[in-house]
Amino acid sequence: MPEEAGELERLQERSSTHWGYPPGYFDWAGEARAIPEAYVRSNPVFVLEQAGRTLGFYGFTEEGGRLLLDKLFVDADEIGKGHGRLLWEHAVQTARGLGRPEFIVASDPNAASFYAAMGAVQYATKPTAEPSWTLHMFRYALSD
Repeated sequence: MPEEAGELERLQERSSTHWGYPPGYFDWAGEARAIPEAYVRSNPVFVLEQAGRTLGFYGFTEEGGRLLLDKLFVDADEIGKGHGRLLWEHAVQTARGLGRPEFIVASDPNAASFYAAMGAVQYATKPTAEPSWTLHMFRYALSD
């Protein structure tokens, strides 16, 4: 799977076009948008495939001792078909399997309504290097 890192990075870039971000818009984010092989090798990363095509993926990382749903992306032409919900449900099961009581999501403003619909609770916003783009911070508590 680490060899798929480049494909996942390209899918992430295509996904952002769904919200009308022009090519290169996220250049200000630097390496935060990169998905190197080491990311895939060192973190729980799961890919949704159908008929040999990658439709979406997600990845968890650790940040300050907390579990962070660092990435959840669906290919631009597949958004709105239920793939995000499938990835979310799998991510919830993965977090449970890791024995965590909750996880955090740092969301694109355009995807915030999705996370709220999945039951995550927004608790803050976080500025970025781009003044017009703010992360929406969510917490999702896992129940037994």
